[in-house]
Amino acid sequence: MRKTLKSVAMLAIILLLQNCTSDDRDIIIETPPPSGDYANGIFVLNEGGYTYSNASVSFIDNSGQVYNNIFYAVNGRGLGDVAQSMAFHRDKAYVLVNNSNTIEVVNRYTFESISTIEQDILNPRFMTFDGDKGYITNWGDPADTTDDYVAILNTETNIVINTISVSEGPEEILNNNGTLYVAHKGGWGYGNTISVLNASSETVISNIQVSDVPGNMMIYNNDLYVLCAGKGDYTGDETVAGVHKINLATNHVTDQIIFADGVHPGYFQIDNNSLLFTLNRDVFKVNLNDFTLPEAPFFSTNAQNVGVLYGFKISNGNIYVADAKDYVSNGTVLVYDLQGQFQENYNVKLIPNGFYSNN
Repeated sequence: MRKTLKSVAMLAIILLLQNCTSDDRDIIIETPPPSGDYANGIFVLNEGGYTYSNASVSFIDNSGQVYNNIFYAVNGRGLGDVAQSMAFHRDKAYVLVNNSNTIEVVNRYTFESISTIEQDILNPRFMTFDGDKGYITNWGDPADTTDDYVAILNTETNIVINTISVSEGPEEILNNNGTLYVAHKGGWGYGNTISVLNASSETVISNIQVSDVPGNMMIYNNDLYVLCAGKGDYTGDETVAGVHKINLATNHVTDQIIFADGVHPGYFQIDNNSLLFTLNRDVFKVNLNDFTLPEAPFFSTNAQNVGVLYGFKISNGNIYVADAKDYVSNGTVLVYDLQGQFQENYNVKLIPNGFYSNN
């Protein structure tokens, strides 16, 4: 689960997950894996139920065929407990499994297991690459605010060769020509900074102040855009959300959008000079040239009865939305065109949270 929820909210979700049916928890192969490889399609990462070790990966090929539980189908074993994110490097895919404290390395085209990384991995979140090295954000012990770090992986040996200590709750990480940007969402606490790391010297060189709870980041036209959700009302210390535009040459915030009180966006993507962000079940569009909030949604997922909008991605001319339903039922992937018109939906597994194109 997204562990920035405070203890009351987390307990409620865990109690829901403990009521999963056996069908939801079991690993079942409905469709055999394809005879070819897993190219020309999109992977869907299914988080799975917390503590149930039923995380999985689905694959939707370009013809619309869905293959669920492909890691199990190919390798004959489960993926682990809470699939957090996935990253590609050359012919490898890295699947970060948060609560298992592992990273599964597979061939991105066959999904055959290459290695399981466990050493110096503790609560892994996201990953990026520079040359032959991978950089992995780790929360460490979430109850300890001082042990968070970025692990440096040798991608030839799949061995962690160094770690960089960072502030609490490192989340998404991006590489811009050897300069790494880390969003500090805050782990079990709440962060409001972006760490700037030098990949060559393996050091933190500066920090950028943003709004509370920075999550999604994207680089577009030499600027870094950061979506900050703000603290929710359940924290007892609610703060405003924002989108920050950071010049990558100076690492200074050059523009920002501030949301109204009580408004907390979820995810965002940038495509064709437009920034699309989610708010509850709606999707809004911001023109990057004027960088102001729209008055009305671009489109809504209400007509498709989305329960929990839990993942969002623009890829290959389509908008993908992950519906986690009620967190205890198998999820759905909904596809919209770039005009916001609904196209189709696919049945995947428990708590889909991300999309990764393999075209």
